[in-house]
Amino acid sequence: MSPLHQAKQQILQELKTAVGSGFSPTMDDLGVPPDSKMGDIAFGCFELAKSLKRHPAEIATEIAAKIGPKESVADVRSQGPYVNFVLSTQFFSSVLERIKKDAEDFGREKIGEDKRIMVEFANLNTHKDVHIGHLRNLFLGQMLVNVLNANGYDVIPVAYINDLGAHVAKSVWAIMKFHKGEEVSKEGRIDFLRKVYIEATKALEENPSYKEEVAQVFRNLEEQHGEEVKVWKQTWQWSIDFLESVYAELHLKLDKWYFESELIGKTKKIIDDLITKGIVKESQGAWIVDLSDEKLGVNLLVKSDGTLLYNAKDLGLALKKEEDYHPTKSIYVVDARQSHALAQLFATLERMGFERELYHLAYDFVTLPSGVMASRTGNTITYEEFRDRLMKQAVEATRARHSDWKDKQVQDVSRAVASAAMRFGMLRQDVEKAIVFDFDEALSFDGFSGPYLLYTYARVESLMEKAGKEKPIFDAKSLSLPVEHQLLFHLSLYPDILFEISQHYRMSLLPRYLFELCQLFGTFYDEAPILKASPAQRKARLGLAKSVQEVLSNGLEMLGIEPVEQM
Repeated sequence: MSPLHQAKQQILQELKTAVGSGFSPTMDDLGVPPDSKMGDIAFGCFELAKSLKRHPAEIATEIAAKIGPKESVADVRSQGPYVNFVLSTQFFSSVLERIKKDAEDFGREKIGEDKRIMVEFANLNTHKDVHIGHLRNLFLGQMLVNVLNANGYDVIPVAYINDLGAHVAKSVWAIMKFHKGEEVSKEGRIDFLRKVYIEATKALEENPSYKEEVAQVFRNLEEQHGEEVKVWKQTWQWSIDFLESVYAELHLKLDKWYFESELIGKTKKIIDDLITKGIVKESQGAWIVDLSDEKLGVNLLVKSDGTLLYNAKDLGLALKKEEDYHPTKSIYVVDARQSHALAQLFATLERMGFERELYHLAYDFVTLPSGVMASRTGNTITYEEFRDRLMKQAVEATRARHSDWKDKQVQDVSRAVASAAMRFGMLRQDVEKAIVFDFDEALSFDGFSGPYLLYTYARVESLMEKAGKEKPIFDAKSLSLPVEHQLLFHLSLYPDILFEISQHYRMSLLPRYLFELCQLFGTFYDEAPILKASPAQRKARLGLAKSVQEVLSNGLEMLGIEPVEQM
């Protein structure tokens, strides 16, 4: 249990004692005042006032008068309808001691023990490129896996690869029609597949009669017969090799890859069973689930030509994941444009008697200042182009700051800066909002950016080097400035941030928290002399700085960002 959680439990007990029997406040009743000068923890008396039929400000005054300083609480004061609690030096010392003791484990809890959560993300397509729009999915999924692990859950990260969709049929058709027998170099395979998909899309737009040819290729691939299968298998392997290389470069680990092509047989059996049970019904030659009672319309599973749609195969996937892992809960990290389809999937599974908890972590798409991207038109920035552009700008900025550094040091630091810019830029925004990715903003060393977090970490490292052999102490007795109090309280919040994300998936809380931590440290660094302070204050401030660095490092790990010691 974190020090802040213990302090809140003490506050709840004091509140209960002050009000008397019949009153049971909860953690949800405690908040943070809008201004740190008011206190650290606030309790609003609105609901209590309703039950007692009294004015909330009067009740707040009475409660504050009954509660005095004790252990984690240094002062209790009322302000309007709120009772505000100021946390004690004893509490803040316990926070510093816990950070020192737990180190890289600070913030990790065991609330998820004996609960298995499957996180499905990294659902990329074969026969397509990886572009920057995909990165938000990869980084959100990776961060969620890290945070759930930190809270003690047994996390199973999996990917569902669309390797047999309409786009694949288009690509295979175009290869056979326009590039049959053409040799493709190993280095040019993905570029070839990208161009073929664009070529197929354009050809179909210009000549609609080709659609039946593509439909036949699709049917042959589903049934796994015909010369199309050979082309598909070869290009499938090209795609998988490429995806594996991207995942490895991004340090993305998956326990299992599921493939759409492997679910066809299982899905057909499920559909037949649902037809027998009357859950799936025929409609104009197609097979559907009527979800009008749930206000979700018609869930189309099988087209009139007999080909399976994504929603059908998603049923097969859900049952396969259950057979393999029996997760308590499954989280689908899928963009918001698929919200209706996933709602239909969940409703259909419920009708089938599937009882596991299902959750859709929806996120909006990524755009550039130039507009929305689309693979079918070629209006994208590939992952490699995106990565290389960030790297180029990071190298230029690093060389400008450190003309004396050797090339290897420049490259190593620049790679870390580019990676931090990429990840933080994709994670800092609320998931329900679109991202307009700005390269200059993402690479800023003094804004709401990944490089700014790295700079703060390196700044503490430089401070520790200048302090030499002087050992920091992890005690709050000598830390009395308002900014020190704010920084100490902010450090205490870190475990709560991880807990909140693990329960409600508010992913942007952590990037925002880390940014505010760095801002507070910057103010502390400017307002509180460290190396020139008295011996007791110097050691205590070094301990505070070291604690900031530890929590920052832990938070960066959750984001998938590696810190650097020099910037």
